[in-house]
Amino acid sequence: MSFLSSFNSVIGKKPSLAIDIGTTSLKIVDITRSSKGLELRNYAILEDLGYLERANEAVQTSSLKISEDKLSRYLALMLERGHFSGRDAVASVPPFSAFSTLLELPVATDTEVRKVIELQAKQYIPLPLSAVTIDWIKVGERRDSSGTMKTQVMLAAIPNEQIATYRRAFKKIGLELHSVEIEGMSIARALTRGSAETTLIIDIGSRSTGLAIARSGFLYFSGQTDFSGGSLTQTIARGLNISDERAEDLKRARGLSGFGGEHELSTLIEPILDVIMSEGKRIISSYENAYQDKVKAVLVAGGGANLPGIVEYFSKYFALPSEKGNPFTQIKMPAGLDPVTASTGPLLAVALGLGMKELI
Repeated sequence: MSFLSSFNSVIGKKPSLAIDIGTTSLKIVDITRSSKGLELRNYAILEDLGYLERANEAVQTSSLKISEDKLSRYLALMLERGHFSGRDAVASVPPFSAFSTLLELPVATDTEVRKVIELQAKQYIPLPLSAVTIDWIKVGERRDSSGTMKTQVMLAAIPNEQIATYRRAFKKIGLELHSVEIEGMSIARALTRGSAETTLIIDIGSRSTGLAIARSGFLYFSGQTDFSGGSLTQTIARGLNISDERAEDLKRARGLSGFGGEHELSTLIEPILDVIMSEGKRIISSYENAYQDKVKAVLVAGGGANLPGIVEYFSKYFALPSEKGNPFTQIKMPAGLDPVTASTGPLLAVALGLGMKELI
């Protein structure tokens, strides 16, 4: 069993590039800290829509496999065209490729927590310990129903094979991988740091949707569903008998607020969103019952956050204040880029949260 904290401490230098490796897209951000706070110096987004017709066009899938050559090729293209100079990097891991769980232990020191995890990790991780790299972080304390104070610890495990694949892909193009982090942890940091309000984050990607319950920048509970932005596109294509590319265009332009062909798009889109929301409600219920804490808001992130009408639809369903996640409340944008903040913020949330980890 190995610990990510050991993996990190070997390096010593601060990475300059944070790379969100999604299923069909890649995002790179370069963040710095100045006297003005955290600032975004550069970013790039690459989206591969080939997956709409060819499943093997995805960068990685829920089968836990990732195309090493494709990852290297796409990253090299982004680094060149984006004029990124840094070569030290951190990367995200999607929720379907990793494991995380919230543990509650008697109030303990870091040394005591580590000993407990070393002794009991096998109980919590559904993979052989020799096959994973483990990390943990204290996320708070809670008084349980009996009045006993408990230390809350988020335990994370990432397959060694995944880390090795990332390292090889990065090495091919001259990048040095310093550490990896589960997407839910990154997006929690980007969207809830500084807020004590317990929040459900729904991160709608092209091939999967991540769900996270977070507060004060920490992940507390998570889930995942394969219903996603791609599901919406394919449903529209079949329902309207149009190409996937045309369906993708209609979805992005009209969403829940317009018509496409002879049918209202919302009649096709809503059943998919209802499945995602149902999973969100299940996660809220599980979390609230287990930890006697109320979820009070919903944030929508990922490409799906830009679907017209989705925030209002979620707000009505959950009966909670809902809005697009905006990581730029914590990170300053370069002059002249403010107009794109509303649309790019949800897309860059994971990458920005990943980069923040190295600077806060």
